[in-house]
Amino acid sequence: MPRSRKRTSATGGGTSGVVGSRSSSRRSAGGGGDAAAAAVDPAMMNVWGDFMNEEMSSAPAAASAPAASASKSSPAAYKAAEEPSKEKPAAATAEAASGPRSYVLPIRPRMRLEDDDETNDDVPAPGLLAQTGTLDASVPGRSAISKSPHTHELMCPTILFPKSILAKQKIAHIAASPTSCHSIAITSTGEAYGWGRNENGQLGLGSTSAVVPLPEKLSVAGEADLTFVGAAVGKYHSILVGSNGYAYAAGGNLCGQLGINNSGLRGVEKFKKCMVMGQISGEGDEDEGKGHVKIVQASAGENISALISSAGHLYTAGASEFGQLGNGETGEYIVSAGKLGYSNCAKFIRRSVFVQSESDAIGGVAVKMMTGKGVDSSGKIKTVSLEDSGKICLANVSCGKTHIVAVEAPSTVGEQAAVPRVFSWGCGDYGCLGHGIQADEYTPRLVAAFRGPIFANNHPESAVAGSNCTLVKTKNGHVYYMGKHKQAGEATMRPSLVDALANNGHVVTAIGAGSQTVFCSTKMGVTVSWGHGNHGELGYGKDEAKSSSKPKFVNHLDSCLVTSLACGMGHTLFIVRDDDEEDAKALKKVSIVEEDELGDFVEQMKAKKGVSDEGGDEPAKKKQRGRPKK
Repeated sequence: MPRSRKRTSATGGGTSGVVGSRSSSRRSAGGGGDAAAAAVDPAMMNVWGDFMNEEMSSAPAAASAPAASASKSSPAAYKAAEEPSKEKPAAATAEAASGPRSYVLPIRPRMRLEDDDETNDDVPAPGLLAQTGTLDASVPGRSAISKSPHTHELMCPTILFPKSILAKQKIAHIAASPTSCHSIAITSTGEAYGWGRNENGQLGLGSTSAVVPLPEKLSVAGEADLTFVGAAVGKYHSILVGSNGYAYAAGGNLCGQLGINNSGLRGVEKFKKCMVMGQISGEGDEDEGKGHVKIVQASAGENISALISSAGHLYTAGASEFGQLGNGETGEYIVSAGKLGYSNCAKFIRRSVFVQSESDAIGGVAVKMMTGKGVDSSGKIKTVSLEDSGKICLANVSCGKTHIVAVEAPSTVGEQAAVPRVFSWGCGDYGCLGHGIQADEYTPRLVAAFRGPIFANNHPESAVAGSNCTLVKTKNGHVYYMGKHKQAGEATMRPSLVDALANNGHVVTAIGAGSQTVFCSTKMGVTVSWGHGNHGELGYGKDEAKSSSKPKFVNHLDSCLVTSLACGMGHTLFIVRDDDEEDAKALKKVSIVEEDELGDFVEQMKAKKGVSDEGGDEPAKKKQRGRPKK
């Protein structure tokens, strides 16, 4: 029986549609099921206040990280371990979950191929590809959109080429990033398509151009039959993850972000195999005894790249200016008078050191701003390695502009499901790392606010990084925000619940963060966005506002089930489910654009000249500090 998306009321505010206003009856929390699942414990409304109270009164023994176990736990065992915890008090569950962790391995790609023998219910369901924002990727960051938008300027979510380029194709994975003006989509058959800015050859098509206006199929030379299970895009480069466990990169390489072990090469215009330390020829799941490393996920920032292997290991390559490599240093040195250089990395090296602050390690909180204690002579918070540092496995990683966030893989401690930990590192502007201060972190550091009993039954599941902000989604569909993505207002220095969604019973299933935009989609077909979008990337419509300070409904996607989000610069991508009659009914009101409607635009783009900037930015520590939110 099809799931009903008829809603009674929970939000909706006249024409504005700002989440949290209850003056009209346009949307609901998704019915009793959603409301019950997303009911917010009052203790969660101020996570930092409760966290501080808990930490000040907790025993020091509970603060030390448990040592990890080398053994593996099956997904079935993990789900079974989760069930009993629902009937136990949160504090009791957290206390019981101490000891060696057994991780649920292997880590799998964040998409599934249609011929995949193994089911993975945790990945987004495939569907139709939609985009809002401009298709003219030469414009974002350089000029404003025209007053009378053309066909290629998509001011609301629009289904892309369902009867032409992508006919009979379902999209299983989308890739965009806060600094990227190009995008990649992968079909459920493993074919990759790329479009957008290509001034540095970042689409790997073998040539450079100002813009690739329409999706073109991507491939790796000499690998005609290779299918893809993941992709990532940065400002100047792209990464494809093959089903064979290897990663391939193309585009600018000024900071070594391609990871091809050639720092002297400014860029490549065709996809080239990445150099991953410890990886040898061979396929199958990762086996450290045989030395094989199988890459399953990728993420990219401005000049940084990160990979996750099937064993949950983290590998990074690229710029180190803000510590985003996670190797404990920037390697800063003097090039000449007034010019600094940094020890960037041109190949993917495993990063296996994870830390926490000294005060967190003994059961307290970071106290720099309160007492000045717990800091070194330079004013930096003192950190110590976690006891299980070298054995920590990650489930996913996301790169912002110059910072990175990662969530630990599911694990069990004895018969109890353990709470996954969140780590962040890199540039700490606007508090986007969630540590309560504006300071860079050179090593993956535990975000202490996500531990404790209030997260025992609502643990972090995934995270995404925007340019200067971070979102973390929990098991029950709550979203926590830190940093700043709007032009005005204060920075949020510590994880803060997006209560406009949680208070109204919305269960969030997909999140995205871009240059100045944030998106959330729920299990009952509600999508909201807020921030600033000159090019229509917020999706409000042609004659609607181009910014919003609070979560606002994207009306053109009302009742559509968005299974995945990816926010870029000047555009936003969606995967919209199209599995049943109710999906088809909801999609009828969504705009569509086909290849033959963009003929003039394509010709204009062919004649347009690009502006190459050699595939990277020169190091420049110009930081703009936001006013912290207390």
